[in-house]
Amino acid sequence: MSASHVVLVILVVYLSAVQGRRTCRPANATISAEKDDCPVCVTLTTTICTGYCQTRDLLYKSAFSSFNQHVCTYKEIRYETIKLPNCLPNTDPFFTYPVAVSCECSLCKMDYSDCTVQGIGPAFCSTAPQIL
Repeated sequence: MSASHVVLVILVVYLSAVQGRRTCRPANATISAEKDDCPVCVTLTTTICTGYCQTRDLLYKSAFSSFNQHVCTYKEIRYETIKLPNCLPNTDPFFTYPVAVSCECSLCKMDYSDCTVQGIGPAFCSTAPQIL
């Protein structure tokens, strides 16, 4: 097998692997909205950022090397608001949540993103859910 054939085979294998992964993009997701003085948990559909970002891991690490992991995060966001039902008097019944307009591979933006390793999940309710 010639060198050009080897390069062609490697390129085909690489492109096949990359096509199997979804790149960073907006996608629909179900989230839960609840407040302490509102007895009903509402589940709703919004758009979040999801997918793979190209990354690398340093082979040799030292105390002097810095490493920044890129994640799929919001590039542009808009916010929507719903009114939670049956809230107690003097309770703000409105719940505001982010909607991804566009996404990018970037450092996690702690201002408006949950950058934890594992959370309880966006569809978790501590009370009985009501679907909107």
